[in-house]
Amino acid sequence: MLTPDITLIYIIFISVSLSAGIAAIYFWVKVYYETKKGSIAWLLLALTAIFLITTSIFPSVAVSVPDPTVSETILIYLGFWSAVYTSIFAAAGFMMYTAFRTIPREKLGDFLLEGMVFQKNEILKSACAKKCSLCEKHESEECPGCVTKNKHAEERCLIYECVVDKGMTSCMDCDVMDTCSRYEREIEKCPMNDRVGAFAEFEQTAKLFRRSTLLEYTPHMRYEDAVIEICLRLYGEMVNTVLVSTQPRTALYREKLADLIDVGAMKFIEISPTGKTVSEDSGIVRLPVSELDKFFDLTSKLPKDCAIIFEPLTHLIVSEGEVEIYDFVSRMAERASVSELLLIGLLNKPAHDEKTVSRFEGLFLNIADVVQSRIRIVKGGREEYVRFYVGEKFYMEQTEESQRAMQ
Repeated sequence: MLTPDITLIYIIFISVSLSAGIAAIYFWVKVYYETKKGSIAWLLLALTAIFLITTSIFPSVAVSVPDPTVSETILIYLGFWSAVYTSIFAAAGFMMYTAFRTIPREKLGDFLLEGMVFQKNEILKSACAKKCSLCEKHESEECPGCVTKNKHAEERCLIYECVVDKGMTSCMDCDVMDTCSRYEREIEKCPMNDRVGAFAEFEQTAKLFRRSTLLEYTPHMRYEDAVIEICLRLYGEMVNTVLVSTQPRTALYREKLADLIDVGAMKFIEISPTGKTVSEDSGIVRLPVSELDKFFDLTSKLPKDCAIIFEPLTHLIVSEGEVEIYDFVSRMAERASVSELLLIGLLNKPAHDEKTVSRFEGLFLNIADVVQSRIRIVKGGREEYVRFYVGEKFYMEQTEESQRAMQ
């Protein structure tokens, strides 16, 4: 039996624990709703407060009820939930550790505030690729938006029907959009037809991709064209670029982008599986794969806002191993963030399992993929597009100049 003085002290501690626990539950639930339900992490903290209350109350029950069965049940309960919650805290610690290694310092505040996930902005999509969220009719609740309106309408928009029939997200996924007579005819009916900025395409490539983007592709996609398109657009925006690749694509990029090298707007780094030392030839720095860490020395003096396009990511994962390349890309992403560089990595998605793809996606702020003749970038739940326009125009001009030279 406990003495009266000890009993009084114990009751005081239990009362404080109960009051503080109830307050903790209340405040963490409020935090959960204040962050717009950004994550269940805050609710887990509320549940943790419940567990901590039970750890102070249940022992007193076990002492006051001299029944072995009750005591054993309470001990098993406390042991089980202790294992559950310590595991949760270990997982949370791992997430925080990973965040501090891979997420730019300026984004950590958002990361913590939203409960370990970034809040996605709601963007109302349309079949024609206009942003219904910006429409005055939608803002005044006169129109529910393209998709909702057409889904339940008797007479549907022909653009909507076309997109649904083709299984696409919007007209931006279609190769014939620029020459489609149906699109040109029907888009005139859109109330945002003349609205600047209402179209889901972003012209400032550097701003769109920053600070880091993972561009996922499949072997049959025009990902080389995507690389060339990005390089030419960055050049047009006066952004110096370092393109990292391997043969035979280095030769292809060298041929298409020779003018950018000649004017000093672009540098090439070729990762070589056979080289022994770092060397340079015709404007191309050859980096042996065995000396991969010297990549950081080669890029240590790049100026702020310079771009690094790292193309051979899949090649290195397959040849050098996932663990080593993950560590390398993690350091590259962190250094790019600290130095305020733009980092674009390319990954052959079907070549890796889902877990591997997810791990590398976690190192980048944005995810993009190649869709027909466009690059689709996903930023916080929002989709923007870059069309293959500059590159195609560039090739046409080169072809015309070559024909004139031959004449």
